[in-house]
Amino acid sequence: MQQVPIRVSAPPTSARQAARAGAMLLLASLLAGCAATRSPLGGAFDRPIERNTNAPKVSVLFLFRHLSQQHGFDAIPKLQFTGVKDFDNLFRDALAEISNISRYETFTELPDDVNSPKRREQLEAARASADYVIEIAFFEESSFKQQCLSGTISLLSLTAIPMPFDWDYTITAVVDQKGGRRVASYQRKATLSNWVEAFLIFAYPFYPLEGKREEIFSDSMRNIFGQVETEKVLK
Repeated sequence: MQQVPIRVSAPPTSARQAARAGAMLLLASLLAGCAATRSPLGGAFDRPIERNTNAPKVSVLFLFRHLSQQHGFDAIPKLQFTGVKDFDNLFRDALAEISNISRYETFTELPDDVNSPKRREQLEAARASADYVIEIAFFEESSFKQQCLSGTISLLSLTAIPMPFDWDYTITAVVDQKGGRRVASYQRKATLSNWVEAFLIFAYPFYPLEGKREEIFSDSMRNIFGQVETEKVLK
């Protein structure tokens, strides 16, 4: 019986090109490096810190809100769990800037608190028992258009063209005395930029994105608490 040879045809040229392009994009994404930079703290308190050591001790509730919004994609600011993974350590270090706190509680608002009567009752009880309430909001903003455009150019150029990804931070703090009377308010601003490009892979260990974001959170809290201390807000 005569055997009929089986021919294995090569993939079409278009399929080979698509596979090659996909492999190159994957390689580019794996090899892409990045380097993060941040702006100075806008609105920073620049006077020397004056310790408030002779003031009577007070109890304080620290109420935290972490919000984010990608303009063009999100309709409204969204509550998120936390802006940085080591937030508790950053807050603990910043707390040393205030010298006359005898007792404090912390409460972080979560997205599902709207459906949790128990959590809302806990917050109201904590407010009622504290001499002062310091509400701190960390608001992260970005542009969906800019992020999408930067990502597209970075991939199409195989990360040969350095492209920035930016986040704007606004940190606000208000201080209320027991009973609801507002005694102080503060605002700080900063911008975080992450540049993506192949050769920046060597710079990443020195300019990591997460480290720069932590700096913004840490510097803003320390600066605000230092101003609270110097101005003797917690009397």
